[in-house]
Amino acid sequence: MKMKKILYSLLAAGLMLTSCDMDVKVPGALEQGDAIQNIEGLRSFRNQAYNILRSTTTGSWVTDPDLQADYYIGLRGNGGRTSRQIQGAYLASSSETSGKYQSAYSNMKNLNFAIAEGNRLIEEGAISADEMVEANRYIGELKFTRAYLYYYLFDHYCQPYSADKGDTEGLGCQIVTVYNPSIPASEYPGRSSMNATLKVINDDLADAYTAIKAYEATDASNLGASASYLNSATVRALQARVALLSRDFTNAYNYAKEVTETPGFSLATGQDYIDMWTTDESSELLFVPFANASESAQTASLFNTYNYISEYPTRVNCIPTMYWLAQYDDNDIRFDAFFNPLIMTVDAQPTAAFTFNKYPGNPSLNTSQSNDYRNKAKPFRLSEQYLILAEAAYELNNGSAALRALNDLRAARIGGYQDVTLSGTALRDAIRMERAIELIGEGFRLSDLRRWGLGFTRYDRYGVMASGTVDVADLFVLQDVHTTYVPNDYRYTWPIPYDEIQVCNALKGQQNPGY
Repeated sequence: MKMKKILYSLLAAGLMLTSCDMDVKVPGALEQGDAIQNIEGLRSFRNQAYNILRSTTTGSWVTDPDLQADYYIGLRGNGGRTSRQIQGAYLASSSETSGKYQSAYSNMKNLNFAIAEGNRLIEEGAISADEMVEANRYIGELKFTRAYLYYYLFDHYCQPYSADKGDTEGLGCQIVTVYNPSIPASEYPGRSSMNATLKVINDDLADAYTAIKAYEATDASNLGASASYLNSATVRALQARVALLSRDFTNAYNYAKEVTETPGFSLATGQDYIDMWTTDESSELLFVPFANASESAQTASLFNTYNYISEYPTRVNCIPTMYWLAQYDDNDIRFDAFFNPLIMTVDAQPTAAFTFNKYPGNPSLNTSQSNDYRNKAKPFRLSEQYLILAEAAYELNNGSAALRALNDLRAARIGGYQDVTLSGTALRDAIRMERAIELIGEGFRLSDLRRWGLGFTRYDRYGVMASGTVDVADLFVLQDVHTTYVPNDYRYTWPIPYDEIQVCNALKGQQNPGY
């Protein structure tokens, strides 16, 4: 019992440290090599990895990138909630961006420690032959989590990838994969190249896939829809996502194709798709981190996540623009799943609009009589893989495969859908639009716009939606409306936190442009 208390103290202390003091010795903590003595200790750290995945695939980690893009406009009287994101008004000291950066590196310390300890146990023979596959699975899950954190940092704090600047030092992430409690501040690393960052991500994911696939050869019960633990299909899904980001279209295509053809998963249709957003269960969910009502009551911040866009049941902070509402076909099940008409009072005036309702709250997670607006995270869905498959196929000049993936996804979403025939830029634009209307509110839009080199202006018209109400467009936050992005706008890349640059000498001169 004493050993467990010390171990969890180490975990808790690690969460409070920022990236540049990531390896400072924690007073009273165990020395390296003492905290994990056997496979049970490794399993405890593996559980911490799932907590990390859950907390970094919900809440502002997901909503902030989409709020910053072109989906939403704020309403007057919202108290400034969402304004910094929608207006792209980030500074190097903004908590919205600095908090995620520092949290990622703080969590990395625990992962680096546990991975090293797991390898040490194996090397020293502390893991029996019967435990070896399970131990490797745990290490694989830890490496997947580390890869996910580096993927998120790469996608938000590094400039859009291009091969011509892939090897340029100072454009990638700070790479730390070794737990070293005695490293002096003068030796904290600066930013690597983007290719070096990608290598760390891809190497970790390759190891994770091998380890988890080997475990599935002995127990494949987790290789199925809505799994609470990582499976090989989820690893492939992240590999496909990373390949798309780095313009490695061949691997993006191959990985996504493998996922879409994996038995046990299928695109949800009709009411099953609509229900998925409430029940958090579906044939197309590759991985759903565990949550229950008891846990939700104790750790509300982990679950009360998506109501950030809709602050109150009868009043919202911002709404989706009419442009996006108009992109859905009349028979598209996504419209009813994602949007909810609401009459509300804004600045003492009655108005009506469609609010964003993609995360309506799972009753099984409620801790009160009212709706707590708590849903489980859904970080990997099969539909995203169809969209990656379509985009990668198009970029590889495989128009027939791109069109097939697009039509397959649309057929699952639109009642009575008839396949279309498209080619050239019309096909490209259709794939991009489908990605936007399928993944709205899931945190991809900002990354997509910068990958495609597009700017945007928010659509500022709406209309009177109910008798006796005013046009909600008259109640928009004007600065939200007037915020525009040019192609390759510097704001598509978030700033390295000011505090980090002040502490880490190696980061000086490596701030992203514009900050």
